[in-house]
Amino acid sequence: MRMKDIVRLFIALGLLATLISCQKKENPVPSENESRQLNVQTTDVTLYVQVTGNPAAGNVLIAIHGGPGMSSDYMASLEQLAGDKLAVVTYDQRGTGRSTSPSDDPANYSLPKYVEDLEAVRQAVGVEQVHLFGHSWGGVVAMRYATVYPQKVRSIVLMGSGAPSLQAARDAQAYRAQRITALQQQGIIPATLTSVRDILPSYFSDPHFEPPDELQNLYYNPTVEQLTWSALGDFDFTADVARLDHRVLLLWGEDDPFGMPMAEVTVMALSAAQVDFVVLDKCGHFWHECPDAFYPRVRTFLDLPPGP
Repeated sequence: MRMKDIVRLFIALGLLATLISCQKKENPVPSENESRQLNVQTTDVTLYVQVTGNPAAGNVLIAIHGGPGMSSDYMASLEQLAGDKLAVVTYDQRGTGRSTSPSDDPANYSLPKYVEDLEAVRQAVGVEQVHLFGHSWGGVVAMRYATVYPQKVRSIVLMGSGAPSLQAARDAQAYRAQRITALQQQGIIPATLTSVRDILPSYFSDPHFEPPDELQNLYYNPTVEQLTWSALGDFDFTADVARLDHRVLLLWGEDDPFGMPMAEVTVMALSAAQVDFVVLDKCGHFWHECPDAFYPRVRTFLDLPPGP
């Protein structure tokens, strides 16, 4: 082969390598912990959604944050569950965080609206069935969604979940008020409350627990909370929850400020479901206080390999 032919061959091989490289960049294969953001449009809002992991694996956990009125920022640590066997999806509910707000009309914050938002997220992720993780108020949304779209739910994980009735919610709020008052009397919580941060110690088993960064500055929109509770009215979908037959992992901190009776009401409501009810020792309302007990339970339930 002549020298000029050899040069031409190397040039051709170089161009081929460049072309292959460009194709790989245009169609990247997601790494197991890669995150991407989606803007999901519903009938009246745009929801900010974050997906960690590869949903193409077909195994997706959608995490629904508490409130009403908080955002999903404090759930970032759940992304450690993502891997080659599971994608973790979080989103900011309507009127919170990076999602947009509808007009300040209680009708725009009804439970059916929250359910349809969750369904829009599921459709955007592109999987037929999902696992649901509901924390606090998010547990109410998760259970209601499961009663409306039971065929779209593979399993449900509830942590410190709200109950499916107004009366149980009122009783739980009374328990929390007692906890806050007791800590105010001890000087741990200020007498005059000016922010959510002031009452954060009441949510932990140990009120002196130093919360991680994602809990330090909780987002909270009081208008969203007020409008949502106004829209909920005298809600009670206990009878609908009693028809669910899904696998459910219900986790409850032994010192959750909302009181053990609310957990028991929820367990009783899930009468036809396959419920694994676990009380977490030395834990309050957030799993951040008891990660060594929380994550192994969730991993086992979702059939995931042990964490690092």
